[in-house]
Amino acid sequence: MEIIPTGRPLGAEITGIDLSKDVCDADRNRIFSAYIDNIVLLFRDQSLSFDDLLRLREVFGPAGLTANQLLGLDGKDYNRDEVPDDITIISNIIGKDGKPRGSLGNAEAFWHTDSSFTEVPISASLLHAIEIPDAGGETAFLNMYRAYDAMPDDLAARIEDKFANHSKVHSSDGKRRPEFEEVTDPSKAPGVRHPMVRTHPVTGRKCLYLGRRLNGYIFDLPLDQSEALLDEIWAHTCREKFYLGTSLGGRRSSGLG
Repeated sequence: MEIIPTGRPLGAEITGIDLSKDVCDADRNRIFSAYIDNIVLLFRDQSLSFDDLLRLREVFGPAGLTANQLLGLDGKDYNRDEVPDDITIISNIIGKDGKPRGSLGNAEAFWHTDSSFTEVPISASLLHAIEIPDAGGETAFLNMYRAYDAMPDDLAARIEDKFANHSKVHSSDGKRRPEFEEVTDPSKAPGVRHPMVRTHPVTGRKCLYLGRRLNGYIFDLPLDQSEALLDEIWAHTCREKFYLGTSLGGRRSSGLG
């Protein structure tokens, strides 16, 4: 097994391992350490079953839940008869029964932190690409350690002790979840309170924790000041110097971040 850094602000590719087979303890430890060091891992040319995916996720911590499960929603928006409850299908394919094969479809997913609307942040997300176009459709990631470290001192001081609301109302493509009412005032959006600067429990390093821009709100600020400060933070963060964009190129591949 070889760990090859991307040369970008984050990410490494891991080669020489077949994730459809049991991973020995030594390789599990190396993979976890590589994840902590590189934030995003890429595994190319993998053909994995649902059981393989469920086994792989155990390398990174206790088994997690899907967004709908975390929100306590039914989540039966597509045919799940053959899909484990703790796996989400993302697809733009319509089945013969006229029902979508998965969620999101071909919609653009905006910058977000997976499942940040929960009280305890999840440790990792695993994406397995099965059928994708030969070009386009990049999946992108940001290094929130570097974004925080490079933040101007005055901006960092303004958010150091601030908490933000992470809204539950919209999915990552900006569509409102039907179980929630439309929000006109972000300060009143149902969600979860998180510090804007977190300390990672493994590395001990400080990083930004932003969630989604849509319906974001910084507590204890007037709404207009919250909006202006959030715009400033997101403009600082969403830059190429903190960015990894990867195309899985039509191959069965897995990414973890």
